[in-house]
Amino acid sequence: MSSVVPLLAVCALTTAAANSAGLPDPAHPAAPTFQELMDPALFPDAQMGMRVERAKWEGESIRIRTTGADIDIDTTSGQVQFRQRIGRERLVAALHVRSRLEGAAITHSGPGLARVTFAKPAMTLRVNGDSLCMLHAHEPLALSVDRNIDVAWHASYLANHLIADERGAFGLFCSDQKHDDHFDPYNTPVARYHLPEDAVLWVGVCPPKAYDWNTSLDDNVVWHWSRKSAYPPDEQLQAWSQHGNIVLLQAELQLWKDWNLAFVPRHGEAEFARVRKTIHDAGMRFIVYTSPFYFLKGTALESRAINTFEGFKGWPPGTKTGENMGLFLAEIRKVMAEYRPDGLYFDGQYTQSPAALYALARASRNIVGDEGILEWHSTLALGTQYCYVPHADAYVDFILRGEHRKGRYADFDYLRFFVSGYNIHNAIGVICNNADVGVYPELARDVLTANARFHTIVDWLEDADVMKVLNEDYAAKLTPALRQTVEAGIKERQALAARKTAERTAIYEAFADPPAWDAPIFRVDFSEKPQAEEVVSENNTNPFTVADGLLQIKAHANTFAFLRIPLSVEASGLVVRLRQGADGGQSWGPAAMLRWDSGAYARLGTRSGGTIQSDVVGIQQCGSTCDVWQWVWLRARWLGNSGIVERSLDGENYERLWVFEHGGALNLPTKELLIGKVPYDGQAKDHTAPGGVGPCGFDLVEVYASPASP
Repeated sequence: MSSVVPLLAVCALTTAAANSAGLPDPAHPAAPTFQELMDPALFPDAQMGMRVERAKWEGESIRIRTTGADIDIDTTSGQVQFRQRIGRERLVAALHVRSRLEGAAITHSGPGLARVTFAKPAMTLRVNGDSLCMLHAHEPLALSVDRNIDVAWHASYLANHLIADERGAFGLFCSDQKHDDHFDPYNTPVARYHLPEDAVLWVGVCPPKAYDWNTSLDDNVVWHWSRKSAYPPDEQLQAWSQHGNIVLLQAELQLWKDWNLAFVPRHGEAEFARVRKTIHDAGMRFIVYTSPFYFLKGTALESRAINTFEGFKGWPPGTKTGENMGLFLAEIRKVMAEYRPDGLYFDGQYTQSPAALYALARASRNIVGDEGILEWHSTLALGTQYCYVPHADAYVDFILRGEHRKGRYADFDYLRFFVSGYNIHNAIGVICNNADVGVYPELARDVLTANARFHTIVDWLEDADVMKVLNEDYAAKLTPALRQTVEAGIKERQALAARKTAERTAIYEAFADPPAWDAPIFRVDFSEKPQAEEVVSENNTNPFTVADGLLQIKAHANTFAFLRIPLSVEASGLVVRLRQGADGGQSWGPAAMLRWDSGAYARLGTRSGGTIQSDVVGIQQCGSTCDVWQWVWLRARWLGNSGIVERSLDGENYERLWVFEHGGALNLPTKELLIGKVPYDGQAKDHTAPGGVGPCGFDLVEVYASPASP
């Protein structure tokens, strides 16, 4: 049975049948949730060579082996160990339930999945062939996860995290996206959970599959986009065979009629067939544009669909959580069946739901088949920064990342861990260097070192300089020797990751004891209005109120309104007690900031939703949450080159959040103290969207002296 049939059948099932199978209502074909993906009827088969090889009892333990992982469940201790198999055999992470696991039973064991139920504590584990372990709590459950690899790179989006070194990685993804998991990649444990009943936690071992070196060296995509036509003449298509063996026809508005609502060839099926035949006769394959993100049919955004460049004002908004998934899958199944391309290109996916991303990947792979080509343009991936779901990406052939991010190309970690994904998802990572970027020698060098690839953009074929670099600095080096070069770099950088991890871990040891501070060197308790300059956006009127020992600020969410107090001291710590309240600010939320003449700064605050945020010398860290109406203490303290951020709910018992490195920038005398709605960089500048008005509050701010200060 096809593993995607239950999901595709959403469009044809009756409402009663869909509900009885635990599927979305056909009238609202949303992507399955974390909880629905626990159903063994969804995606029961192995795909892309990723399989469950065995699931069996060995003494008091259940041992599950997949293509990429060994997962050992010790029922006596309540510990689940996750061991990597591909690239390097080793323990990468361990999950602790902290109690004996009673009444365990293996209910399913096949190539697609293994499933284990437990009576006490009541929970279910599902392990898929792609080495993704899904834990469903049927009662409140306390868990923790330990890291057993070095930290070369990590990324987070809400309660979703990736930790990677050069050899592999593991991911954590939670159904409660705002769950306070106390995540810190250098801490022990890295995450702690108090899951409510019905919550689901994913732990995934990376990479789920081996990297296809032959395909990465042999396949090259010729990428066509145009505002005029998506159906190039035969002679142009034939000429492309000199530059690649796969053609990407991207031009969305010119390829399809009503591209936001359906995929019907703009110039008819005969013209589409002409292009298909010409490409195939030239010995190439081709993939065509579709987009789950921009497919607006059946969504609240349907009226925003566009179908012409005439009067073009920009692309429409996209669907972020998979509410259109059943309708989109039915449409691309029609594309593959009726128009018969060799695969599909997805322009964006569901950026706010790991469950939707995972289901989309597996369902789409089933539609194109294991031998078909699937490419994701995934610059946003999961969230707004650089987190992603490797166990979704593993079902994709090419992943295109980095559009309009030219400024990040100089960051090798960005190329290595976000664009390439080698030893993480092991799809072929491609740099999206379109627009005016082109190819230059340094970029070609770094892309190959990171084990990423280029597409050949059709417009480049007329640019002799770009093609010279592409041929000499890139294509000529796509030989079997590249693998040795890549692995040599990995070995060298892995040693650096081990040292970095040891150094960051040592920071915790240096801050293991409470601070040996005397009285604060400077304190504001708002018993009266402090002497300070009021720095206020023109969007706000009289935002400050001081009463009953509290400072209240009522202002637009994403605007500035803060007090500036000149302060020249040698500091080693900053403490603030604040409350988010109804303030809707993100990086304009309530905060206290110390600034230095050098431009260095240390900022502690919260964001809308109660998420805690720190900004220290340009590095922003977010995570850990509190009730928006709850007062919270935030504390930063530092030594010569590094420091730590902590939080407390009572001002006495602090928990570690993050470490930071300042390289000595915080050891000089300070310049000023800012209190209020202080932007993330301390500049008196609003966001482009001011947002609604709401209050936040401050109780006290304290600055502590360094040991060398009198």
